[in-house]
Amino acid sequence: MSEIRHLRAAPITEAIIDIRVKARSGFNIENFNDIIPAMKENFPIIEQINGSQVSFQVKSNETSFPNIKDLGIQGYFFKTQDKKTIAQFRVDGFTFNKLKPYTSWEELQPLAIDLWEKYQSVAQPLAAIRIALRYINHISINAETVDFDEYFRAAPQVPPELPQSITRFLYRTTIFEPENQNFVHVTQVFEQQPLSSTIVILDIDTYKDIAIQPNDPSLFNYFSQLRELKNKVFFNYLTEKTIGLFE
Repeated sequence: MSEIRHLRAAPITEAIIDIRVKARSGFNIENFNDIIPAMKENFPIIEQINGSQVSFQVKSNETSFPNIKDLGIQGYFFKTQDKKTIAQFRVDGFTFNKLKPYTSWEELQPLAIDLWEKYQSVAQPLAAIRIALRYINHISINAETVDFDEYFRAAPQVPPELPQSITRFLYRTTIFEPENQNFVHVTQVFEQQPLSSTIVILDIDTYKDIAIQPNDPSLFNYFSQLRELKNKVFFNYLTEKTIGLFE
């Protein structure tokens, strides 16, 4: 395992904080309009989130056509002027996206907490039922062809009797952490491109099913657990040679 530490040039392209909720009965999506004036100063770009439902009826000897139901407005995107920071206020929950450049968790968390408090002040959900913390990393290696085992500790393996030149892979593992009852999906994606470098996506999606009051102060303590798990995955999946690229 590589030592967990701060990286000066971490390869994070997107960080995502997500809280799913149990909506209160009778909540009207138009209530989010009340918060638009307070959001506009820092999030001047506001877009609707529209939903739809697709269903099929299967009958023998008949062609089945999809039935598409328009669910109308399901929430709003609030975006900064550069579109690098995005808050989603939806009927079913809240999502905070921070695109590259990423600074630090210490900067990200207070902003997410402030936005979450704004969300729940209007939505007033009955409970928070699932939380997730996801980090998408682009691992760029300055070489056209690489030995993946030099850079990744859990790279896909090809039997030695076969050619060893890999042009693409999609490799996903789900890990359960019994101590804290947390889960993490770890996805590694590579597709060879006509470039002088090799880019592998390391997507770390940690999550936890919960059932607590939305204003419970322990909510973001759970996110701290997810962050610790995310860091363990990142530094265990990469070799020291790879981590050295980002220091």
